[in-house]
Amino acid sequence: MTFILAKALGAVDWFNGMPLARQPQNRYYIHSHHIFPQSLLYSELYDPNNHLDRKKVNEIANRAFLTAATNQALSNRRPEEYLHEVEERFPGALDKQFIPKNPDLWRVSAYEDFLEARRALIASKLNDFLNSLLVEREETQRRPVSELIAMGESSFIEFKSTLQWDLRQRKKNPALRHSVLKTIAAFLNTEGGTLIIGVEDDGHVLGMEHDLALVHNSPDRFEQLLANLITEAIGPQYNHLIRGHFESVNGEQVYVIEVEKAPEAVFLKGPQGKEFYVRVRTSSRALDPEQTVEYIQMNWG
Repeated sequence: MTFILAKALGAVDWFNGMPLARQPQNRYYIHSHHIFPQSLLYSELYDPNNHLDRKKVNEIANRAFLTAATNQALSNRRPEEYLHEVEERFPGALDKQFIPKNPDLWRVSAYEDFLEARRALIASKLNDFLNSLLVEREETQRRPVSELIAMGESSFIEFKSTLQWDLRQRKKNPALRHSVLKTIAAFLNTEGGTLIIGVEDDGHVLGMEHDLALVHNSPDRFEQLLANLITEAIGPQYNHLIRGHFESVNGEQVYVIEVEKAPEAVFLKGPQGKEFYVRVRTSSRALDPEQTVEYIQMNWG
């Protein structure tokens, strides 16, 4: 969850200054960096053979998210040496990763005080972020579909041009269904949301002509197809949290899917196995196993 929160708040890499959300792949993929290096803590404070000591060294409050290159460059440097350099080069970078600004806390001798201060910052930022999402969600729930489209995509609003009609190839493409399903799963795992099929990313209303043609122009068959896909890929136990209906906008039909937050973690059956998605601003992001465990612990205990 801290990684998602950091990206949502615009966290940047501490070497190249690029937002984490826009980092390239390969050697620049994101690492979980120990702010206080493990070797430093084990040599001066803790016993590497003690289970409780290892938990303190590796806890979330001692992690920041950086590219692999930056993580390697910082290596075993003391935070009291490099954190002020980061803030000088990229003002606000420490705030965006919830780093206490008091330099006295950057000393190894103050490590546990640093952890306590950073835990408080993470909790405060997380509460503010979740509260902002709830306010935004309440706003979207009260608006008609035409206004939601005019508002554009957000944490709670997503547009999909089609369910399974490939606009480029001009033919049916079942692989496109996964994009709709992962958005539904992400809404279930975050704070809910509204998915509108038949609308392009820029808000242009395409309508449902092509998708309906694939089911013999039967709205009932379309809804049954979608219900079957959700049941197979997400699970029938979540059907009561997902409601859909057709609606006319500017003379075109669109399909509106309202999703509520699930009371537990929801996994999507994907091409490579189970996948876990969450909503981060205007996109649905897959989390890796470590991030998934952290997110579940933070949200459902």
